[in-house]
Amino acid sequence: MKKLLLLTLLSCATTAPIWAQAPTPRPQAAPAGATPAAAQAPQGAGRITGTVVDSTTSKPVEFATIALINAATGKTVDGTVTDEKGRFVLTKVANGTYTLSISFIGYDTKELKKVTISAADQEAGLGSVRLSSSHTKLQEVTVVGEKPLIEDKVDRLVYNAEKDITNTGGTAADVMQKVPSISLDQDGNIQMRGSSNVRVLINGKPSTVMAGSVADALKQIPADVIKNVEIITSPSAKYDAEGTAGIVNIITKKNSLQGVTGSVTLTGGTRSSNGNANVGIKQGKLGINVNAGTNMFYSKGAMNIQQISQADIKDNPLTPAEEGDNPNTTVVEKERRALNNTLQQGTSTVDGMFGFGQLGLEYDLNEKNSLAAGIRVNTGTFKMRSHQLATSTQADQNEARTTFLAPRQTDQYNLSMKNNNQRLSMDLNLDFTHQFKKPQQELTLLALYSQTDQDNNVNQSRYEIEGPLRSTTINENEGLNKELTFQADYAHPMPKNTLLEVGAKGIMRDVSSSSLYNGLDLNGDFSYDQNVMASYLSYGFNLNKRTALKFGGRYEYTDVAGDFVNPEQDFTTHYDNFIPNVTLAYDLKPNMKLRTSFTQRIQRPQLFYLNPYRQQQGPNVVVFGNPRLDAELTDSYELNYSTFFKTTSLNASAYMRITDNAIETISEVLRDTTFVTFDNIAKNKTYGMSLSGSTKPIPAWNVNANLNFYYVDLNAPFASNAGWMYNINVSSGYTFGKGVSAQFSGGFNSDRVQLQGKASSFSYHNLAIRKELFAKKGALSLGMDNPFRRALKFENELAGNNRNNGLPFRTESLVTQYNRGFRLTFEYRFGKLQQQGPPKRRKSIRNDDAKQGDGGGVQ
Repeated sequence: MKKLLLLTLLSCATTAPIWAQAPTPRPQAAPAGATPAAAQAPQGAGRITGTVVDSTTSKPVEFATIALINAATGKTVDGTVTDEKGRFVLTKVANGTYTLSISFIGYDTKELKKVTISAADQEAGLGSVRLSSSHTKLQEVTVVGEKPLIEDKVDRLVYNAEKDITNTGGTAADVMQKVPSISLDQDGNIQMRGSSNVRVLINGKPSTVMAGSVADALKQIPADVIKNVEIITSPSAKYDAEGTAGIVNIITKKNSLQGVTGSVTLTGGTRSSNGNANVGIKQGKLGINVNAGTNMFYSKGAMNIQQISQADIKDNPLTPAEEGDNPNTTVVEKERRALNNTLQQGTSTVDGMFGFGQLGLEYDLNEKNSLAAGIRVNTGTFKMRSHQLATSTQADQNEARTTFLAPRQTDQYNLSMKNNNQRLSMDLNLDFTHQFKKPQQELTLLALYSQTDQDNNVNQSRYEIEGPLRSTTINENEGLNKELTFQADYAHPMPKNTLLEVGAKGIMRDVSSSSLYNGLDLNGDFSYDQNVMASYLSYGFNLNKRTALKFGGRYEYTDVAGDFVNPEQDFTTHYDNFIPNVTLAYDLKPNMKLRTSFTQRIQRPQLFYLNPYRQQQGPNVVVFGNPRLDAELTDSYELNYSTFFKTTSLNASAYMRITDNAIETISEVLRDTTFVTFDNIAKNKTYGMSLSGSTKPIPAWNVNANLNFYYVDLNAPFASNAGWMYNINVSSGYTFGKGVSAQFSGGFNSDRVQLQGKASSFSYHNLAIRKELFAKKGALSLGMDNPFRRALKFENELAGNNRNNGLPFRTESLVTQYNRGFRLTFEYRFGKLQQQGPPKRRKSIRNDDAKQGDGGGVQ
């Protein structure tokens, strides 16, 4: 009974985020052996600075513990940790002689004695301090300290997915539901702070697998291979002209220690099953990581769609006498009209199978030069089967043109639809890094080739009610997306611990599409070339002891060419943009920070939005892209406040985004068919606030919560819409002891305002119980998705006026997903490791400039 009560409390708990940020980045848990600082340190005007580096590689050692010890008493009087560049600063040091103790796991502790602060010399600059590897052998994988579920770092939020046991056995789509500032709609489309303009990276690299549909791509990645997810809402100028809302970076698990290690995970469930394995080898200068697996999912649902439109019949206008009968008749009503209603009712099933493989190589040529290479392959098949009864009715207006008559049935038939989607994607990368003698001075040369091949086939068969086949419609499309990228980055340390970063980049994109309609080529083929050349400069420094400034600029030149079967449709264009960025951070107190930023971004469409292939997704729905789309331009402002105290951390942000030339979904109803495409027609203004936090009421209990509340104002020449929206998610975990733990997560998304209509609200909840086995080398987990609800219902509405004739239309849909699910997962880890220095900080290519797809079947 007590455990049942505790699980109930977990599901109802709320709280706020993680910020562990002092004047330098502070980890949530100090490494073993760290020397705590005294509660109160003597105050003075002295200052001690330095940079901690690896004695072999000269690379920075981040999060090393710095302890300041009074030489006379032997007591610790102050302390800090190094930042991501290995730098540390101790301020307000009283006059005296000290010993500086520097320690980090895997290294021998180093002590610098006779560090003196005097009235004559108030600053001690220690320069580079080298730590030597201790070469301590570990009998098994050892985790030092415990990371919280949510970490708030200087420029990003980090969701440690591997700490959330409700993710076990799921997919990346399940993981995304719990990430701060992220929400998913019923189709699995990602939104960040209310915007779908989000760039998704894998291990810091772009992948063309995301070019077609991000929602579909997320289903290909098992949750068990994800280490953490980074959310970057205000990227600096060194990033590409990334998604206007920000960047989502999915980090997968890999080994950076000496020896051989690996893991195997197997899951069986009522809605999905998967298996994956990971092996890491590190011997001397060579590191190899292999990851492979497969994932299957299967689900069913029901779908009711009602489409209402008004047909314009201009061949029988109102007579003068009829107009006189109703003097209040409007201009639109002065034309004979009919009210058309199409109702579809039926069931649907969706299933798929995906496989992936990844090979990564790292080789240290010498202590100053290293190479990294990798290949990642994803393959998968989606299948959707739908059986529906379609009924069409029509109601003509009465003679007075004031009301519609009783509807009469005009058609009825059975519809059977099959949608098969196959994709194969590949990413190849080669990276070279050169470390100079001076710490933090680094040159990287990067190359990346990505390719995704997508085949889509839609087969629709219409049958008379009695059974005979009436007609068959077959749509086929082959889409190919290729990208070749070269990038160079250089970092140069400047005086007073400042850093200058410069770089250049070239991206060559080649998109092509080939279509058949019932086996016929209707000249729908096209190719689309987009070349981007860019350069950037970024510089950061401290204005004073409490204020830091980072600013930069990025110049991009874009050249676009579209090539169609019909030469009259060909087009070319080019444009250039200067993209500024500035961030100002102020330490209100050692545990309290205020940060404000401004950035301007450009967002280019990818294959999902460009492909003109007309995919008939239903008997009355046709979806197609627009190859003439221009890029979006966005101004983004953010004000962030963060603090932490004892076991609780809080983060609050206010933000504003103004997007010109926004790409929005446009729908029109013509001849009882809904046509869906995209266009640069809207101005999007978003104002919002996000709150997140984390707390541990007792050591065994953790609670995390996130709330995003925002207002969206959409305006186009023919339509407008606005409204308040919000999304919230909560997670909580408890450790019972003896290797048993439980976790709850849940969330709610309000109705979502769209330019034409609204998308349904929805909620979710998950429970998981985990038992560790084999001396913590293995585990058995029971996961429950929405156990207290059999099905989830989505009520969507599409409404507006046709652009060509101004007549109104409305489509209402009720989609039912039977999403209650249970899964059992077995995990086992093996291998013996030896620590050899800190994990290497690898740079990688990030193509963040292209707007990606939201799903929905457009390839």
